Amino acid sequence: MAQTRAQGIDIRVLEEKEVLFDFNGEGLIDKATGTFVGSWLSGGYEPAGSTWTLNRTVNSTDTDLTGGQTATSYTPGPVTSTAELIPGSPALDYIEWPDSVVQDDVTYRKHNAKVAKGFVARVHRFQSGIVGIMVTRERANNTVSDRGTANDPAGRSVTTNWKNGSDEVMAEEMFYRIGEDDTVTQVVPKRFVDVADLQDQIDAGTAFKSDAAPGALTAMVPVQAEGIREYADESVDAPVEDGTP
Repeated sequence: MAQTRAQGIDIRVLEEKEVLFDFNGEGLIDKATGTFVGSWLSGGYEPAGSTWTLNRTVNSTDTDLTGGQTATSYTPGPVTSTAELIPGSPALDYIEWPDSVVQDDVTYRKHNAKVAKGFVARVHRFQSGIVGIMVTRERANNTVSDRGTANDPAGRSVTTNWKNGSDEVMAEEMFYRIGEDDTVTQVVPKRFVDVADLQDQIDAGTAFKSDAAPGALTAMVPVQAEGIREYADESVDAPVEDGTP
């Protein structure tokens, strides 16, 4: 167990990041290599100093009791994330105007209640060589409210409203180490799957690596004991849970 501050996964200094969207496919990622399979789209460039933010709300209600006591109950609230994307990518264009029609080379932008629904993944690469991929387990709602344009490129804020699954699992996450050969993982996923024809799909252009982590990735092993998770670079003898929170 992590009993000193030096123990734990080294994700202290973020080096590169990318957000990806899958509006039409199944949102699949090869769990052994972190390769995005199917109709994933890159969100494009982000400002270098921007922050990807995840907000998970837990609502509390206090009830006063006799004897000067107080009882507090908790209920899950909304989960949202925000990312700053530079205009120009097809994914951002679709999120900004999800109900657009092209006729005779003219694009007609409709303003209605339609929002861009799809799977969302964020890739973080750290200076330590660790790559973290988190993906929504269900299709999320994506919106952009402000569309400012200035002389210098500026990010437009994409808000993602995450959806909880029937099993109360909202996200899947895996960590990888760049450049090692062994691949070991145990997880029961919906998005991270074993893709048998991965190389064929890469050759056909229907699977690709994130630009934030283009190198060879090796899945890290999540090891859990008494509710505390640690990550190992290779197979270990300690019990490994099936990935269900």
